[in-house]
Amino acid sequence: MKVYTAEEMRQHEQMAVNKGISFAQLMENAGSAAAGDLLKRFPEAGRALIVCGKGNNGGDGLVIARILQAAGWQADIVFVLGNELSPLAETNRQKLLNLPGIEFTELNACLKKPYTLIIDGIFGTGFTGALPQAVAEACRSLNAMPGTKIALDIPTGLNCDTSEADADTFQADITYTFAAYKPAHLDEAGKAYCGETLCLDIGIE
Repeated sequence: MKVYTAEEMRQHEQMAVNKGISFAQLMENAGSAAAGDLLKRFPEAGRALIVCGKGNNGGDGLVIARILQAAGWQADIVFVLGNELSPLAETNRQKLLNLPGIEFTELNACLKKPYTLIIDGIFGTGFTGALPQAVAEACRSLNAMPGTKIALDIPTGLNCDTSEADADTFQADITYTFAAYKPAHLDEAGKAYCGETLCLDIGIE
């Protein structure tokens, strides 16, 4: 079992890129691996709510949206930290424009809709400290909604190295971690927020 801290994960990502894989391909691999498992667990197309931040965790969520859409799913996408995304996330947003079944919306418009899946792609392994107010409010709303809750790499609000958790940390039923487990996935305090944690291969040693 591989266990990496946030810094070790960054180092291994850079090592993979130095060997010839691109960050864009790593994002595609992560989103594809998570979406593939979701489609096995939920073979009938449904509706997914994918809540994204500005960075690469959100980019993973956008890859998932594209793959679910191709399998017949409806996907509502919310950006809780504004529409200025990292370059890789923006590249994957562009791939979703004008696709049927994809809707970019606001969280308030989603609160009473029925969702099969609620996917957290707000903050990844780099999160430390307290959640910004807008994200804390979003997580409170998401935690109160019915539907299977999915976290990408680490639930938003949980420090992947220390298991320190914000009061409004996203409460996942399933957490997909990429390449290696993080310390919080294995610590009892962190496991309380992660639900079932599945480590997915994305081409990083």
